[in-house]
Amino acid sequence: MDHSWPLFPAAYDDGIGAILSIGVIALAEDRAGVWDFEQFLKDVPGIGVFSTRVPMSADVTPQSLAAMGEHLGFAARTLLPGSPLDAIAFSCTSGTVAIGLDKVHATISAARPGIPVSTPIEAGLAALRKLGTSRIALLTPYRPATADLVANFFEEHGLSIAARLTFALAGDLDMNRVSADCLIKAARACLAQAPDSEALFISCTGLRTSPLIQRLEDEIRIPVITSNQALAWHCLRIAGNTRKITGHGRLLSEH
Repeated sequence: MDHSWPLFPAAYDDGIGAILSIGVIALAEDRAGVWDFEQFLKDVPGIGVFSTRVPMSADVTPQSLAAMGEHLGFAARTLLPGSPLDAIAFSCTSGTVAIGLDKVHATISAARPGIPVSTPIEAGLAALRKLGTSRIALLTPYRPATADLVANFFEEHGLSIAARLTFALAGDLDMNRVSADCLIKAARACLAQAPDSEALFISCTGLRTSPLIQRLEDEIRIPVITSNQALAWHCLRIAGNTRKITGHGRLLSEH
């Protein structure tokens, strides 16, 4: 059967991510990390966030986190192959430590050479240093063995953990549903252990922190840094974008 299709010439605009394109490697089980990351960047003109996933057990342990390392290269190659990216983020705080920060960078960079890479743990460390803080309170959702990965990383890099608190949750199915009110109450309880803390770090990209940072900072009067907030800030900076963003805490509005 002969079908004749008249042709019409296509016209183009700059498309999505015309100014800045960020790739995110997220966890297969996670329903919150990419959403929360995007909330911090939604007011940046011309930005596009593009995500892919890596397999991850529903049971978060140092061993299951480390096992993600073997999938990172493939995931990086699936992020807009053939299209430019200005930064790649690996969306797992404890997973970065379990795999090894250097290995995460090396694996992603081997798959996508020349693209700056960020992770929440290094972004969090950079943010805390940028704010001039060294004595922090640490709130996590993990079971203790996984929470220790984050605490030990910070201590090995010169920070003092003045207070610590965890929800001891098994994985993303629970972590993704922790409410803002619960996080704020837990932050208060954590800081009650050490009221002289210079900053609060809320670890885990699986927590929805974008709705609460400013509210919490206004109450406790010290900087609040979270995994997704720090990751968004760091991705902007390593991509060469110095835009300041209001409404999400001192880190994004002042630095």
